[in-house]
Amino acid sequence: MGFGGAALAANQVIRNNRNLLKNKRSIGNLSFVSSTNEKWVDPKKATFDQLMEIRTRIRHENKVRLFKIIFLTVLGFVILILLLALIPWDSILANTFNPYSH
Repeated sequence: MGFGGAALAANQVIRNNRNLLKNKRSIGNLSFVSSTNEKWVDPKKATFDQLMEIRTRIRHENKVRLFKIIFLTVLGFVILILLLALIPWDSILANTFNPYSH
């Protein structure tokens, strides 16, 4: 096959990463939060108030994300329409358009 040991090296990297992840899990260095300024909550021992706080935060983040997606989609659509309006369609469709006329 002649892979030059690439497959063996890839398998070794995967094995080493798996071992490192097992070590981190046993020590407890992994957390379920995305940033360091948030409090870490153990999902097995979370109170009802903590769960409701997490729920409202996630819902708010989802609303903000949805608003951004809708805004960018509408903005892109408006820009596309404006760009299409700037094209001289009458010259193009009448076969009188010459791009080298300048």
